[in-house]
Amino acid sequence: MKAILKYILLTAARDWLFIGLFAALIAACGLSLFLGSTALSEQAAMQLSFIAGTSRLVLVVGMVLFICFHIRRSFENREIEFLISRPISRSSFLFAYFFSFLVLSLLLLIPVMGFIFFLFKPTVLGFFLWSFSVFCELVLISTFAILASLILRSAVSSVLGCFGFYMISRIMGFAVSTIIIPANLNHINLNIALEMTLKGLSSLLPRLDQFGQSKWLIYGDVNPDMLTLIAAQSVIYITLILLMSVYDFNKKQF
Repeated sequence: MKAILKYILLTAARDWLFIGLFAALIAACGLSLFLGSTALSEQAAMQLSFIAGTSRLVLVVGMVLFICFHIRRSFENREIEFLISRPISRSSFLFAYFFSFLVLSLLLLIPVMGFIFFLFKPTVLGFFLWSFSVFCELVLISTFAILASLILRSAVSSVLGCFGFYMISRIMGFAVSTIIIPANLNHINLNIALEMTLKGLSSLLPRLDQFGQSKWLIYGDVNPDMLTLIAAQSVIYITLILLMSVYDFNKKQF
């Protein structure tokens, strides 16, 4: 476990993940501060909202790119074949990878948390819920990136698959509301099939639109039930995706 964690961190440093992400985060924060300062009122709230949203997106993109390209390169260079030839089971190896990416997600999120907390002074409860939900989102999308990299044989297709999964999960709540609300207002039943399809997809996919809400940081408007909802979604989907990854990895022939 420790050896694989060290290996992942060294690979991240070698690929300039930390430097690249920190540079992107600094650029995103600078742009967010500038755009927020152009608001006529509540400039601090606008800046905080922009920073929270852009930093969340930068972290997700960085983790997906690193995981997909790292795993596919490890397959192509036969590094994984060498590692699993050691006295370690495939399941333990994959769980070690998962734990390593979990630690990496936390290491990348901590500077963002510190910047937001010390610069904007949000409420403790709102800051905790936002940080926890973004961390769960990073772990969930990292787990899906592992699965995509194992199933798909191209790093580019793995990245695109992860981005598609993330985008659909982020806009699912909006898509459902745009179908249901107009139909209810106008008493139209023409979109029942589409409505049922979207409802079915929303029940199968994680609702990432409920994660990382900026209002928690700005107004401290926290519903305690959201913590339970986010934790439950994270545990269910991460466990399911991880088990699928273990099953696929155990079936692979080298």
